[in-house]
Amino acid sequence: MERILAGVGIAAVLASWPVPTLATNGLNVIGFGGESVAMGGADLAVARDTTALNTNPAGLAQIGRRRVDFYGSAAYTLDVHHRDAQGHEEEVDKKLFFGGDAGCAVPVAEGRVAVGIGIFGQGGAGIVYDDFAAPAGMRGELSNEYGIARITPGVALRVNDALFLGASAVITYAQNKQRFFPDTSLFDPADPAHAFFGTQLDDMEAVNAGFKVGAMLRPTSRVTLGVAYTSQVDLELDGGELVSNQTAAGFGKVTYRDVTLSGASQPQELGVGVALQASETLLVSVELNWLDWSRAAKRSRLRARDPDGPAATPVIAQDTPLNWRDQYVVALGLAYDLGEHTVLRAGYNYGRNPIPDETLSPLLPNIAEHHLTAGAGHQLTDHWRMDAALEYQLPHEVTYTNPDLPFGPDAQEHQEFAAVHVMVSRQW
Repeated sequence: MERILAGVGIAAVLASWPVPTLATNGLNVIGFGGESVAMGGADLAVARDTTALNTNPAGLAQIGRRRVDFYGSAAYTLDVHHRDAQGHEEEVDKKLFFGGDAGCAVPVAEGRVAVGIGIFGQGGAGIVYDDFAAPAGMRGELSNEYGIARITPGVALRVNDALFLGASAVITYAQNKQRFFPDTSLFDPADPAHAFFGTQLDDMEAVNAGFKVGAMLRPTSRVTLGVAYTSQVDLELDGGELVSNQTAAGFGKVTYRDVTLSGASQPQELGVGVALQASETLLVSVELNWLDWSRAAKRSRLRARDPDGPAATPVIAQDTPLNWRDQYVVALGLAYDLGEHTVLRAGYNYGRNPIPDETLSPLLPNIAEHHLTAGAGHQLTDHWRMDAALEYQLPHEVTYTNPDLPFGPDAQEHQEFAAVHVMVSRQW
């Protein structure tokens, strides 16, 4: 057992390290694990594997046997591009993204209690333009690679056959690097207010913790109600460095060694769901989630101090409004039991774009709204199971004017992508 758990821990870190991803409900992905994603993320009243630690921890009480789950995903950008009124049109250069989750759980106390731990690729942003053209002579790399992962130890209690309760810690780690025309440097001594110094931000990290609590109630043998609440996790990144290209002002590329960046925290969430066993073969699950982005993403604050050039600007301070809106996510999932240990699934997920037009940016264009999913699960043996899903994010385009960016009026961001998800499970 110790060797198995050690292997799970190593695989979990490799699978779920916070790499940039194509998040879809704001900064978060729509679901975790093969069953969850295939049902459009409608999992609060269904959760029955170790991914319950990050959806509804009460569902962990349903595992019955010791269990490990390994999950991986690959997303491909079908059409993600930027367009502005000056005639610039750019398509992202980084098109393929990977993610993953892993977890293990063990029932104890004659099956009334289950304990487990998981690690999850929570979401983020992955936008990379290698050669982006903008007005005023700016050209070069424009990118934001922001990854969020969670470690979630948790416990669940089977109060009786009708009521399950659960709680987990959400230890959240984020890392970020950005490029904003790092090779561009513009300075006019007669008009210094309109200077532009490209920047490069590296090795920024943040760690903080919150909690998740959940419950599942079965008023009848065919109906399950699920509810879960997650606290906000504030994330202030530091520990990295910022390079400012002040060559045009005669200072060269200046490295700032004391840098902090805040403004993209994980929001508090509240979700409710119901699962109906409509027949012996058909399960229907519906869910509504509220994500409090209006509190978590109000303003981005960048502070860079301690430059390596004494004549350079001593402090770089940028306060950028975000003013994200609260997001409401509706998910619908279906599961049809074919028999012979095989289940077919389908789902739909809608999450309102939380970013207002006046603060949208090509660095953080998390505007996706509609998602279609489908998948299947098969019990290979008594110990092994495989679940897979396909996800398609329908094309979505936003026309916006952000006065803080040099792209002019009526710029456009467009998103469309597809993803493959696979989970392998062992229980004994």
